[in-house]
Amino acid sequence: MQFVEFNSKRNRRQRWQLIWPRSLVIFITITEMLLTSAIIGLEFWSMIINVKYSFFFIGFLASLFFIITSISSFTIVCCCGKSLSCAKYILIVHILSIASSSVLLFYDVLFLRNSYTCLWPNGLCDGNQLNFNIFGIAWGVSRDIPSIKFTLIIIQIICSAIMIVLCLVYICIYIYTNIRVYTSHIVTASHAVIELGRVKQPPPPYWPTPPKTLPPSSEF
Repeated sequence: MQFVEFNSKRNRRQRWQLIWPRSLVIFITITEMLLTSAIIGLEFWSMIINVKYSFFFIGFLASLFFIITSISSFTIVCCCGKSLSCAKYILIVHILSIASSSVLLFYDVLFLRNSYTCLWPNGLCDGNQLNFNIFGIAWGVSRDIPSIKFTLIIIQIICSAIMIVLCLVYICIYIYTNIRVYTSHIVTASHAVIELGRVKQPPPPYWPTPPKTLPPSSEF
């Protein structure tokens, strides 16, 4: 039975390599990297325009999960495409990425509905103490919100929604491939057990060999 188990695992890995849509996963990985860069850039631009009316850099916090997801997806494309455990780990990472995208989506929509809500302490909201200057760039703290900030938030919402869709597509790919591999794995294992049973069948009953007939003697 150990031979059957080893053989079935090897067949399962082979089936995984055949069924796994590597080209589609590459497309998902590249798109996730582009979306991650876009979300970080949009968040940075939005903070420069006006940091007073913001939700505590939620875009930067969510982007940490996006970066982990992009790097993990890249590893399964270039390094561990044959590993089922690696694909399972990336599945968990994509689930966490869906959660972070949902949080970012929620706060962006909340900003559009309540644009002039200041979440900083009251002393900072009332006065002009929010003086951010990072890398020589002064971040806006005025009471007015430029219209471009709303445009950036809307684009960020679209990017978050696309990120959720890509993560769901990866989850569906994993489930579909796993079902296909598991089904073929059962068939292969059953076939191996049958073949092993045939080998271990008892030999046929013993039949005595017939006596050898001597050639007729020649008369002279």
